[in-house]
This record gives sequence, C-alpha cells and structure tokens, in this order.
Amino acid sequence: MKQMHKLLLAALLVLVITASCKKDENGSLTTPPYGLGGDTWTQNNIDKWIYDSLTVPFNIAVKYRWDAWELQLDKTLVPPDTSKVIPALAGLKTVCFAPYIQQMGNSDLLRKYAPKNFVLVGSPQYNYNGSITLGQAEGGTKITLYLINYFSRLKKDSASFKQMIHTIHHEFGHILHQNILFSPTYKTITGNYTATWFNVADATARTQGFISAYAMAAPEEDFVEMVASMLVGGPNGPGGYDNYERLLTQAGSTTSVGYLAIKAKEAIVVDYFAKTWGIDIYALQIKCRAALAGYLQ
Repeated sequence: MKQMHKLLLAALLVLVITASCKKDENGSLTTPPYGLGGDTWTQNNIDKWIYDSLTVPFNIAVKYRWDAWELQLDKTLVPPDTSKVIPALAGLKTVCFAPYIQQMGNSDLLRKYAPKNFVLVGSPQYNYNGSITLGQAEGGTKITLYLINYFSRLKKDSASFKQMIHTIHHEFGHILHQNILFSPTYKTITGNYTATWFNVADATARTQGFISAYAMAAPEEDFVEMVASMLVGGPNGPGGYDNYERLLTQAGSTTSVGYLAIKAKEAIVVDYFAKTWGIDIYALQIKCRAALAGYLQ
C-alpha cells in the first residue's frame, strides 16, 4: 500500500510539472518551467532606475525580487521593502561610488571591478554562532547586501546605512585583493587570527593590533576591515559610528603594541592602493567622509 501511495504521488508530481509547461507537437517545451526561465514580470520604475543608474554606467545588475536560491536556505531572512530599494541604492552610489569616481577621474575601476550582481535582503542574517552577516562577497562577482529595510538618511537613524557603507567598502576591498593580492608581509604583523572572533570586543581587538574584532577572523578580513575603516570609520556600539582616528585611540598610546601594529597595517594598505591601483587612499578617505556628511540629513 505504501508503495502504491509513493507511485501515485510521483505520478501527480509529474502531472503537475507537465501541466505547468506547454509543449509543441514534437514534444519540445515552448514555455520553460517556473524558476528555470519561466518566471517573468513587468518592468517597473525600480527596474528602470537600476538599469539607468547602475547597469549602464557600472555594468551592475541588482536582484531585489525575492529568490531564496540566492541565499542560505537554513536562515530566516526577510525580503527587501521595495520602497527602500531605490533610496538605499542611490545612497550607496552617492556615498560609496562617487568618491572613487572623483578620485580616479572616471568610472573605469568600478565598471571593471565592481561586483556585477547585487542581491538585496531586507534583514540581517543571524548566524548560529551569534554573529550577524551584513554583507557577503562571492568570487568577486556578487555582493549580497542585507539591512535594506532599515535604510534611513536621518542622522539619528543612520546606523544601518553606515553599516551598509562599511560593508560595500569591505566587500569591494575583497574584490580588489582577489584580483591582485596585497603584500604577504601584512600577514606577519599580528598573529592571533581566530574563528571565534565574535567572542572578542572591538575595543579589545584594537589593543591587540586589529581595527575591529572581525579583522581577527583571517588576514584577508583584517586587510579589508582596515580599508573600510580608513575610508569611513567603523561601528562603535549600537548607534555609534566613529572615524578611523577615533578608532586608533582605542588601540592605546602611540607607543602601544596595538597602535603600532595597526599603523603598520595602514602603511601597507596605503602602499597597496597607490602602487596597485594608483589611488591616494588618504585623498579618497577625505572624499568618502565628505560624501557621507553631505548625504545625511
């Protein structure tokens, strides 16, 4: 009897799949199955804005319509609020992309190396170890950006937007070093890299020579956390956001082990951007901070 039930269920499944796909007289599919090219939608103002503002100038596609297969299926996530999509992306373009264009004099670097696919998620991703994922880069071609539903231009509510900015600079830093690796000397400045970085407070990490606790996860994370922190600062508590110099004060005095290690890492970051990409990161830093200050209301 159980075997008969299994056969009936299998037959029903085949029937449902067959019914959802049309075939021509030769038995070939004329409409692809849903999820394999068969799902279509009408282009709207969001799609037009993305095409005009990101696809044409930077060759970037954005997926904001919900697609669970782009994400980790064992996590509870929230789709992006469509009313937040354009404002959030416009903010990121103004505060993250525009400074690079101003510094370089063109958009060539972004057009060539910026991730070609953005996937938007409304909520953060809460992990089993207690950490929170705010952004993720994959293979230098895709960035998953969380927290879209928390977007705000108001200074008093801007913590999540600032975290998004930090995330973009962090992930773009990954893409740059994945194309051309930074000096291996960087990895020798500090030890103590650990998979349990989330058990360390940011301020404690700085006294050990890391600009943030997450920088302790691996040398590559350390490097891009330095890049993001130099350009826009870093989160300091639930609602705060400090610039890079303020973060350095938490590393100790100018003769402390933590301070000297971070400054040594800074020197390698400066050298890497100058020699590899022709970018004065200190000048870029000024432009990034000015863009953020001018954008928030």
